[in-house]
Amino acid sequence: MDEGHAAIPLPATELSPDARRLVERLLLRREELARAIVAAVRHEVVDYSGLGRLTVSDDILATALLTISDLLEGLLEEDTAMRANVEAIRRSASRRVHQEVSLPALLHSYRIWGAKVWQAVLTEAEADPALQQGALELVTPIFAYVDLLSITLAQVYVEESAGAFRGRDVLRSDVLESLLLGKALSDRARVELARLHLSGESEVVVMLVRLTDVAPERLRAESLDVLQACRDLLAAEVKMLLGVRDSDVLCLVRLANRMEGDRLVAAAHELAARNPLWRVCVGRPHQGLDGIPRSFREAQDAAAVAAAQHRRGRAVLFSEVILDRILVHSEYAEELLEEAMRPLVAYDERHSADLVPTLRAYVTNDLNMTRTAKDLHVNPNTVAYRLRRIAMLTGYDPTHSSGMVTLALALRLLDA
Repeated sequence: MDEGHAAIPLPATELSPDARRLVERLLLRREELARAIVAAVRHEVVDYSGLGRLTVSDDILATALLTISDLLEGLLEEDTAMRANVEAIRRSASRRVHQEVSLPALLHSYRIWGAKVWQAVLTEAEADPALQQGALELVTPIFAYVDLLSITLAQVYVEESAGAFRGRDVLRSDVLESLLLGKALSDRARVELARLHLSGESEVVVMLVRLTDVAPERLRAESLDVLQACRDLLAAEVKMLLGVRDSDVLCLVRLANRMEGDRLVAAAHELAARNPLWRVCVGRPHQGLDGIPRSFREAQDAAAVAAAQHRRGRAVLFSEVILDRILVHSEYAEELLEEAMRPLVAYDERHSADLVPTLRAYVTNDLNMTRTAKDLHVNPNTVAYRLRRIAMLTGYDPTHSSGMVTLALALRLLDA
């Protein structure tokens, strides 16, 4: 019942219509099934019986529901890999370590999970012979899921309990999770956090190094390399704490003044230049503990822009891409693209022209036609002709401020 961009693969299973109908009916009962699983686990497994009410409702029950959804929704997908829930499921195994749930108890809970899911299948199918035949198709994928999930979670549990990433400056996974998500902090978390020497006026920045392009078998070693690189670049300059969360390495930095902020940005750029697989993203500084989740979300948003634009070799600062995020989420985004970019893209495709690259170079060179021509290796008159063509196609004149603002925003939206 416990928490990758990676997925848990199942044996290829092409379900019959009856089996699919049975899965769809179970999905409608998943909350009821999750509560039954949690009740059975708490009754049968001593380590779970003593967990607090909030832990049960906010964690154990939520994870049971997540794994049920992951299995059943995955069975209805055409490809054989479960979708986007595995990182959340993996994280639950890390939390069990600090909740003093033993590894045998964790694995026992998943045996109960599998038995209860299978019992629900049989109960749903018992009055319908067609569904009974469909139920037989679900035996293999259900228990294969339990086996693969148990192996994955056992590995996470062992790594967490052995302190695979532990160092005096590396936060425990449960403490890190509380800080990033703005949850109530335990006494232990407050002790660890004291090393940042935060005051009410202190500002904190979250720097995120995303390693989603690293092969799974290299992820742990790569994470350790990033942790050491962060120490090498920043330990002597600022107060910081480190953490590892799935395929992200995180650095929480307290900034005492603007100069320390500049040092952090310089270190982020140097870190990004060291390895093209390290996508380095930085949130804005925010005050106190409450600012940590906000800076973390900003770093994640910067990572989304970096991935969409295939940025490498340089850190992506949220302060530089905030406009991209606003544009992407605007209700007028599609209209702006349709009016200001689609005609240029279509023209370039039909005529093998370069209107969009010319506009991009013109914006990059601060609307300087001579520098734009030099970058594009063309005559300035060619740039002037292309700008006139852009104005004719879109109705927005890039040589006038109002038209240029609209075109520049549309271009950022296109690139985002």
